[in-house]
Amino acid sequence: MFKVFIAADIEGTCGYVDWAENQPEDALRREEMTAEVNAAIAGALAGGATDIVVSDMHMLKQNIYHGRLPDQASLISGTKRRWMWMDTVQACDLVFLIGLHARCGSPCAVLPHTMNTLITGLQLNGVDAGEALISAVCAGHFGVPVGMASGDRAFIDEIRSCLPGLETVVVKEAVGSCAALNFHPEICKSKITEAAENATRRGIKGEFKPYCLQEPVVLRLEVTWPGYAEALSLIPGVRRNGGREIYYTGALPEVISVISLFVNWVSKAT
Repeated sequence: MFKVFIAADIEGTCGYVDWAENQPEDALRREEMTAEVNAAIAGALAGGATDIVVSDMHMLKQNIYHGRLPDQASLISGTKRRWMWMDTVQACDLVFLIGLHARCGSPCAVLPHTMNTLITGLQLNGVDAGEALISAVCAGHFGVPVGMASGDRAFIDEIRSCLPGLETVVVKEAVGSCAALNFHPEICKSKITEAAENATRRGIKGEFKPYCLQEPVVLRLEVTWPGYAEALSLIPGVRRNGGREIYYTGALPEVISVISLFVNWVSKAT
């Protein structure tokens, strides 16, 4: 058996250039997100995977149309998870990142951000980290490597800088932070399927290595409002630096807990 874990976001899918403002637009973007996930699933199965776990990463994490996934795929949906969007990755053999975007502050990127627009900086052991690196770190904690990624060109450049050698697909190029040159969606899906198949075959051969951080892990988190940093400073071990910045040093599960607490609770309640 070979199980593939697919973490799927929406900002890095073909055609997505701004956060949806109305229901018809939202439905169209969810259609494309689901289609790109299915393209990755098709490639994984063709490459030898037997089981697929799909994790919805976006906003309330209820975007993917579950009934349109093949029988071999299970779906994790909903918010407030222990490992952000990487829960159950420890039961898998390989990770795909589909439809991701560049981290906050990235130039020449479509909708660059890190989890939400209230985070203005996030580092792990001194390295700038977006959602892709957080995904790789969580998977690497359990010995699971990342083998494939798709998104805009800025994101692909970002992920290649820390995970060289993985299979990648560029679906669009930024012409502004809320505008892109989008490649044809059918061509994008075909390339995603091909990359997913190649990644799965390589993963079965053991060609990818987990991305692991040296512990203890040092988290630096910068937020938009001093009240957020004040709330986080109530956590034992959190050190506040100035108005909007906090530091925390600990084992990776503890660091992820601090990030999750901010994203899923503090930022929603203050």
